[in-house]
Amino acid sequence: MDHANPDSQGDRTTVVLERTIRHVEDELRGAPEEEVVARLRAELPADVDVPERNLLAAARAIAEGRREDGTPDR
Repeated sequence: MDHANPDSQGDRTTVVLERTIRHVEDELRGAPEEEVVARLRAELPADVDVPERNLLAAARAIAEGRREDGTPDR
């Protein structure tokens, strides 16, 4: 990974967020949004700065029973 390239940091952030979502989404699907946000924050590594809007959108999707890409759970 090229640390001098800001895009590579963004890519890493996206990958880490997606992995974290997959890790918790089955367990937390349908849970209150605040609980999902708290769990995502707790699971994310401290050195990864996820934009708040992305974190909230992911939490909302999980709380509403949708997958991270917006499709309904099957």
